[in-house]
Amino acid sequence: MPEVVSDHDLPKLLNTPMRQAKRAKHVGKPPVQEMFSRTLFVTLADSSEVVVQFRTEPLDLKAFKITKGPLGSFVPDARALEDKKLENQGAWAYFFTRMRGKMWHHGVAGKGAEGRIAVNKSLGRVFSKGCLADHSSEAVIGKIHAHLDAILASSLEETLPYKDTVKGFLDSLEELAKLPLWVAHYDLNDVNVLIDENFAVTALIDWELSTPLPFGVGFGRIHTLVGEYTGGEFWMPDEFEVAERGFWKELFDGMPRDTRKMLEKRIDLAQDAVILGTLLDCFFLEDGKVGCSQITLKALPKFLTYRIPFIRENEPPYED
Repeated sequence: MPEVVSDHDLPKLLNTPMRQAKRAKHVGKPPVQEMFSRTLFVTLADSSEVVVQFRTEPLDLKAFKITKGPLGSFVPDARALEDKKLENQGAWAYFFTRMRGKMWHHGVAGKGAEGRIAVNKSLGRVFSKGCLADHSSEAVIGKIHAHLDAILASSLEETLPYKDTVKGFLDSLEELAKLPLWVAHYDLNDVNVLIDENFAVTALIDWELSTPLPFGVGFGRIHTLVGEYTGGEFWMPDEFEVAERGFWKELFDGMPRDTRKMLEKRIDLAQDAVILGTLLDCFFLEDGKVGCSQITLKALPKFLTYRIPFIRENEPPYED
C-alpha cells in the first residue's frame, strides 16, 4: 500500500491543504494522520461535520458495511466520493461520519487506573455484540490458513522459534472453525478507539484492513489494551488484572445467552484462539508478505503464556 506521509505524496490536484479543502469549509486536521492517507474534518453545506479522506489507491469499504450491522452507531458510515479528475491522477476520495469522542490515549491522559479499567469494560460491552455467524469456516480457510502458511514459509529469522507453534495451529484449524465468526479490528489500539468524558467507548474507527475472524482471534491485542509499552518494554500496571477481567466479563455478559453457552462449552478453543491472535498480530501479513513487530516480539514469549480468566480462574494471567 503506497504511503502518504505528507501532502506532497498526493497528486497535484491535492498536494496542498488549500487544494484539499477546495470544495468544503476546512474545519481542521485530526491529531494523528495515517501513513496511507490524508484526512480532513470538513463542514458540508447543511452544516454537518464529516471526515473526508484522500488516498492514492482505492479503498475497500466492505469491512465498514460488515461491522456496521452488529456494532451499529459505534462504526462510521463510509462511502466513496466519485471524482473522475482525482481518479485520473491516481487519487480517491472517501466520506466518513465524524464520530464523537476523543482518542482513548488523549481521553484518559492523567486519569490513571480509573480510565484504563472503565475503557476496557466498555470495549468488552461493544464487542459483545460482534457475533456474525455460528461458525468460522470461511474465515479459517480464506484468512487464517493462508496467514499461517505464509509464516511457515517465511524466511524471516524471527519466525524460526515459533514454527512448531504455527504447525500446531495448522493441525487444529478444523476445530477452530467451530468457534463463532466475530467482528475483529485489524489495528485495535488507543488511537482507533474513541471515548467520552466518562471513559465509555463512543466509536471504533479505521476498519479498512479488518476482516471477521473466529471468536478470540481478534482479541490478541488484549495484552496492550490493559497493559502498555514504555521504552519498548511491555509492563503491567497495578490495575492490569482488574481491567483485563473487566473486559472479558463485559464481553461475555453482553452477548446473547445461546452464544455465551456455546462459547463456555468451547472455552479451551477460545483460549487457543486468543493465543493464535497474539501470534498473528506479531507476525502480521500484508500484501502477501510476512512482517514482524519487533516491539511485540520482545514480549511474545510472555504473551504466549497468557490464559483468559475463565481458564486460569484465580491464578495470574501470565506464567512466570
